[in-house]
Amino acid sequence: EQWYLRRGREAVVSTQSTGEHMEKMRNGEVAPLKPPKVKAMKPFILVKSEQQKRVFGAGYPSLPTMTLDEYYDKELKRIVDEQNNSEKPGPEPEDPDEETEESLAKARAWDEYRDTHKRGWGNRHNRS
Repeated sequence: EQWYLRRGREAVVSTQSTGEHMEKMRNGEVAPLKPPKVKAMKPFILVKSEQQKRVFGAGYPSLPTMTLDEYYDKELKRIVDEQNNSEKPGPEPEDPDEETEESLAKARAWDEYRDTHKRGWGNRHNRS
């Protein structure tokens, strides 16, 4: 007997028995299965000894350091502070196109450097 024929027969038998079971459930002959109640587990921390536990603490870097309410209050305070600070006028930003003595000196120094160092000179041999 070939494998796929045997698998096909098994599938048909399984489907028939499932259909019969569903029919019995509809008629009230069989009660539906209820999921088992799972007891909530208490979290635990793995340490080699009590002494290690006292020295190194829990050993996990991501233990909570504040409650959600504390975090919410902290974030709310930060947002209010940012809004209050944004309402205060700050110093006006400088115009980037404005030429100052410093920017002119920097441009001249770069121009002199480019005069003495042509493109491709140096250890790169004109490879960019």
